[in-house]
Amino acid sequence: MNPVIPRPSAGLVIATHVFLGLLFAIGLVAGVWLPGVSASLAESFPEYAGLQTPLLAVAMSFTILGLMTLVVIALLVHRIYTGAMLTRPSLLWVDAIVVLLLLGVVLIVTAVVVIANGQAGSPFLGLVLALACLTLAALAFLTLVLRSLLRGAIGLRAELDEVV
Repeated sequence: MNPVIPRPSAGLVIATHVFLGLLFAIGLVAGVWLPGVSASLAESFPEYAGLQTPLLAVAMSFTILGLMTLVVIALLVHRIYTGAMLTRPSLLWVDAIVVLLLLGVVLIVTAVVVIANGQAGSPFLGLVLALACLTLAALAFLTLVLRSLLRGAIGLRAELDEVV
């Protein structure tokens, strides 16, 4: 006997995948666009041209992390729709999101170090980077809290399966 697990509607899942796909496409366009913008900024601000390569590497890495996070979220949405969310492999995908968020924090800290060593930036940029770092850290901790709920639900599901 397999109890029926409530799932989101197919329309909601499709809409979610469409929006995640749009975000992925925007991220790809941004990744292609970044080198040109970086070169243009290096020409506009020749005193900071030495920062072009390290900051471009950080920006490209951050974009790739964002794209990877979107893929993992899309996979989790699909697991929810198929009813496979309450299994142990789902915890690995949630762990992947936490790792990607924490890597984003590391990249922001790297950008702050590069900018500080190049004596560039402004207090406003520092504030924006600090807020971005705090936001990613908060999302990572929130994801860990939700992961603990998922782990508990998986345990309850295992108990239910044993009883049934």
